[in-house]
Amino acid sequence: MTASENIQTFLGELEKQVSGELRADAYSRMLYSTDASIYQVQPYGVLIPAHIEDVHAAVDLAVKHQLPLLPRTAGSSLVGQAVNEALVIDFTRHLDHILELNEEEGWVRVQPGIVLDELNAFLKPRGLQFGPDPASSNRAAMGGIVSNNSTGSHSIVYGMTADHVLET
Repeated sequence: MTASENIQTFLGELEKQVSGELRADAYSRMLYSTDASIYQVQPYGVLIPAHIEDVHAAVDLAVKHQLPLLPRTAGSSLVGQAVNEALVIDFTRHLDHILELNEEEGWVRVQPGIVLDELNAFLKPRGLQFGPDPASSNRAAMGGIVSNNSTGSHSIVYGMTADHVLET
């Protein structure tokens, strides 16, 4: 089987197993071929998972077909982390919720697609804040922030993201 046939087989099998959107059309692939950097690399397709089970299906099939996955949130990276020849999994549409808050211990559990400013707006009335403050905080989502170990202009005060993550 050629590489192209393997990708098509993978996408066909994935489409049958997910309830989210699987996009492999030229327009969607072009939209996801760029981020805030100068790089442009077309993905094999884009999965917008409706729930975590869609992500599990993509991982299982990617292993079976030996194809790469690229988890993505806002694509605000300036050095190309959000583009590659892979299946892009966009977490920002549905997997963007706050799951749990423990005010006493000062931690919150979130899904990767939640935007940092939305998280901090939720935390502010409780006297809490996620410290690292990248310039793109109004569009950068927590999945990318954690993946890139983001900082910000106040990193001397707040430190880097890794200083504030309990588990992934």
